[in-house]
Amino acid sequence: MNSYLINFAIYTLAMIGFIVMALFVYKKSININTRGKSKEFLQVENSLRLSATKTVYVIKAGTEKFLIAGDPASTTMLAKLNETLNIESIINETQNNEKITEFSTMKKLAHRINRG
Repeated sequence: MNSYLINFAIYTLAMIGFIVMALFVYKKSININTRGKSKEFLQVENSLRLSATKTVYVIKAGTEKFLIAGDPASTTMLAKLNETLNIESIINETQNNEKITEFSTMKKLAHRINRG
């Protein structure tokens, strides 16, 4: 009877070890595939906190850049950035004129700067 229990315990531990090792290998292979693609395509280049709940992000997607605004209630694309248009030019423009409190103000400024 004792040999039966010992054999059962050994086989059970071996199967649990095999399952854990298979899950470990699976997890590593999934992380390698997703990590490589996300670093190449989507990146947060810069962010600016406007208030406690409002933030503006510069997102790089492939070769294009976008100005994205986010708050707890919504996320809004404000503008597609050219190479000459960047977040610093929008901030400098607003510091001379008015304080940014709403995303609509940021969007209007981005379009005005983008047009020239």
